[in-house]
Order: sequence, then structure tokens, then C-alpha cells
Amino acid sequence: MTGTTSGERKRGHASAVSPLVCELHANDSRPLPLALRAAGTVDPLARPVAFAKYWDAAFAQRETEHVWKKTWQFACREEDIPAVGDRVNYDVGNLSFMIVRSAPDEIRAFYNACLHRGTRLCGGLGSGERVRCPFHGWEWNLDGSLHNIPSQWDFPQTEGSDYSLPEVKVGRWGGFVFVNADPEAAPLVEALGVLPEHFASWKPEERFTFVHVRKLVRANWKVTLEAFLEAYHVIETHTDALPFTGDASTQYDIWDDGKSHVSRLITPLGIPSPHLGDDASAQAAVDAVTQVFAMAMGPDAVVPRFDAAAGRGRAEVAEWRRQLMSKALGRDFSALTDAELVDTVQYFMFPNFCPWYGEGLPLSYQFLPYKDNPEESVMVIRLLLPLPGNGVPRPPSAPVIELGFDETFEGVPQLGLISHIFEQDMSNLPNIQLGLRAASDARAFATLGQYQECRISHFHETLDRYVDQ
Repeated sequence: MTGTTSGERKRGHASAVSPLVCELHANDSRPLPLALRAAGTVDPLARPVAFAKYWDAAFAQRETEHVWKKTWQFACREEDIPAVGDRVNYDVGNLSFMIVRSAPDEIRAFYNACLHRGTRLCGGLGSGERVRCPFHGWEWNLDGSLHNIPSQWDFPQTEGSDYSLPEVKVGRWGGFVFVNADPEAAPLVEALGVLPEHFASWKPEERFTFVHVRKLVRANWKVTLEAFLEAYHVIETHTDALPFTGDASTQYDIWDDGKSHVSRLITPLGIPSPHLGDDASAQAAVDAVTQVFAMAMGPDAVVPRFDAAAGRGRAEVAEWRRQLMSKALGRDFSALTDAELVDTVQYFMFPNFCPWYGEGLPLSYQFLPYKDNPEESVMVIRLLLPLPGNGVPRPPSAPVIELGFDETFEGVPQLGLISHIFEQDMSNLPNIQLGLRAASDARAFATLGQYQECRISHFHETLDRYVDQ
């Protein structure tokens, strides 16, 4: 366990019309699930973070050896490879693994390289009863065992030898597939920590990938990750969201038992930012968040108006969403709390996985180094929607939309308003990377907030423990 459990620090800022999350939860119209009743157990210290960690090639190599080769990482969703023989690659830096559905309820993962001359075996979604190298046609069975070598007579050294594809560990939770290249790795459940318990009522396995985007970014993977671990940047980066986003009211929680490293933020919507003061309009906040949710339903959506004067605006927005979702999907959403339907709740599992909880913003994020350049990264975004009821078959997983360094989220209309938010975030990241390089030697370190950036502090404490092994 890292940090302290002291209750001394200030945990968010409120105003007369912008309560803290705990106050909103106390007035929710439904009993809170375990996840929203739980509080973090760790308060990390806000130590300086050296800028060199974001660009130094030697540090990136240590990350490869001690993080990417040693930790459980989300690689794909089960619905990405629904049929036996389906496969997809998971790339992290220069490492690459092939994830294969080898039997109806069995998934395996292998190093993504031919044992002949190293050719990459999988470069995207694929399928087939065997894995076949596109260079010389060496073949393996779906369990990784060698099936055939053309001109076997010319490779006597392989006879009687084990030429099965080298395998890595696979774990599954909530429809997510994880891999770990460390043969001595503990079971996945130890790394998941509180996630299975917290997500038990939300059931991520009963969702499907509606939108899937892979974006190249000119910034270190940690720069990109950290931009999404706090709501502190809303005041400057997302100014148009201030009228309906309780940015400084956000609650941050961290759990760390030495085996799992998990953190969370809960940012309330439907209230104005505390930065706007005690006279900010509660009605405008409710109107704006209603408009945001209506936009997700398409251009013909009817936008109702709820009265915030009695303090029930958020509850009425939540009830509206319960009824709309139940009707549209043929499922019962009556037990979901106001917070689960209105607020944004994002978890982070070390080293690079962010699953979101609730219907406010049902996303998942991955953050990855890109090839061997420590100043470039990949952000992978999925919008995960609930499976429809009434016996409707599971929809297929959406194909990946690839966005290059200079392509924008405006080309992904399926994301709706979220694409605008992502563009605002992306505008910062290359500038951050450039500034890290330009800093004075005397001030080449980050100065983090005690509370609003506590998840970044905890991330670096954890990263250093792995890298310094």
C-alpha cells in the first residue's frame, strides 16, 4: 500500500449550487450500489515527477521490461473474436501478441511472430481454422501446436522439437480479455482488485462495442493517460462544459493492496462548476445536461425541460433516461441510481486501462506506447452500449476506426458530442510533449495537486515500483 490514510486534505470544492459528490449521493432517488458507497483507502503524496520520464528512451525501455512484459493488460473484448478461429493482435510498443479464440469458450494468446523467420502472423482481425504465415506458409493449430512446415525435409532440426507458438497468459473479466507475458504472473483476479465487486451490478459482459477508435497521438503514453485521470483541466480545456459539470466537486478514490492498483473519479453532471460561484444557474445546468443526453439520441430527439427549483432536476433527468433506455432496449433500468444515469464515473487499472461505470459515459480507454518512439502513443476508445433485451441477438462488435496523428475525431460522428470533447483534449497533448522538452533543467518536473491530481501521483508511485525492480 502506498501513501497515507489521513483525512486532513481538502477533498474537492463546492458552492451553494454545486454540492460535493457525497452530498449528491445522499439525496439520490435510489439506494446506492456498492461501487458508489465505497471510498478509497489510499492518499498518495504529491511528489514531483521528472519530465524526463516522458521522453527518455532508456526509461521507456525499462517500462517495456518491467511493466509491459510483467503486468496484466486489457487486449480486446470477447465479442471482437466471437467464432472459433477468430483472432486479433494486441500491440504495445514493439511487443505484439495474437489473441485467438481456440475453442467455443477458450481464448489463447501467443507472441505474434513466426518461428521460421519472424514474420508477423496477425495484423488485424482475422479468422481461420489454422494460423498460417503469409511468407512461407508455416501453419499452426489454434492451440498453438505446429501443424505443417512446407518442405519439412529441409528442416530436420525441427523434427521431434517443440515448435509450438510461445504462449502468454490470458485472463477474462466482464467481457474484457487480458494478457500477461510473465510466466510467473499471479492470476488476473489479483490485479483487478475492487473492479469485479464494484462492477458486479453494472455487468460489463452484458455490453457490446458500438464505436471503436484507435487514435495516434504525438505525446508519450503517460501524457495521454494523465490527461484523462483528472477533471482539473475542465476549467481551461472544456470551458463550454462548466455550466453543467461539477469539475472541482469531483470525487477521487484510490485502492491499492500491493497487488492491485485501482483508482476512480466521479464527476457530477447537471450542476454548475463551483468555479462559476454561488450565483451560477442550477436551471441552466439541468437544461444543458438534458440537451447533451438528447443529442446522443439523434437530431429528432425531443428535449424536455425539468424544473431545477425544487432540487430534483438531476433526479428528473435520470428518470427520463430510465424510461427512454427501457423502451429503446427492452430492458429494465428502474434500479439504476440517478448518479449511474447522469454522472461520469471512470476507473483506472494500472498500467493503462480505464473502464467507465454507469450510463453517464459508458466508455473504455487504453493508452499504449507507439512502436519505439517514447514521444508518441496510441489511445484506444470504445463506446460500450447495453445489450438489447427481448431476445434480440448480440450486435456485432464495431470495426476499428483508425485515426492518424493529423486526423481528428470530427471524422467519427458515431461518438456524437464526445468527439468534440476528445478534440479539445487532443489539442493539448502535443504541446505538453513539446513543453516537457523545453523546460529549464532547474524546473524539469511536474508539480501536482494534492487532491485533484492524486490519481496521477498514485500512478507514478506504482510505475516507479515496477520500473525500479
